[in-house]
Amino acid sequence: MKTFTKSLLAASCVLASTGVLAEDGPFSANVALTTDYVWRGISQTNEDPAIQGGFDAVFGGFYVGTWASNVEFKDDAHMEQDWYLGYGGGAGPITYDVGYIAYTYHGNSDLNFEEGYIGVGYKWLSAKLSNDFENDNLYAEIGAEFELGGAVTLGLHYGDYSFDDSTSDYSDYKVSASKEFGGFDFELAYTDTDIDADDLADGRVFLTISKSM
Repeated sequence: MKTFTKSLLAASCVLASTGVLAEDGPFSANVALTTDYVWRGISQTNEDPAIQGGFDAVFGGFYVGTWASNVEFKDDAHMEQDWYLGYGGGAGPITYDVGYIAYTYHGNSDLNFEEGYIGVGYKWLSAKLSNDFENDNLYAEIGAEFELGGAVTLGLHYGDYSFDDSTSDYSDYKVSASKEFGGFDFELAYTDTDIDADDLADGRVFLTISKSM
């Protein structure tokens, strides 16, 4: 799951990826075009572009939504669709988010999995833990955002993926610059992992253009 952007920190964790926190009402939609769908440091589209989008609803602190993207795997899975729900809020500069997400893959249901997550944030800093219910895999991440001149936002991310078998563990990081222009959000990012034997996990630059409605 993908392109996290807005601000509660329910938002800075999973909601940020979806544009869930619309100010104009409880319902919102989002659409994005990216030169490479990268998730936790690894290309999900064999380094090809992706079209993505989702729908969300927020009632008080509760939210529910779905998000989809094309993917390209070797096992007939060509579309990912995520379903999620949770609760987020905050007090002063502190924010929190607790939720559930199901990752489903059209064409190969064997790839489906579910996670529970909890995130906290303080001003420009955020942290999140996601746990795979079935396999007990754990993804821990921290992030930071800084406002630069010219309404440009610098984003920093570091993640550590720990698997139950321990032999597949890896870390990833991402540096991004984003800016709103003409009603669209533009993000240019560089990401890399410490995986050596997989071209899809190598360092790469990608551009994402998105819009929330």
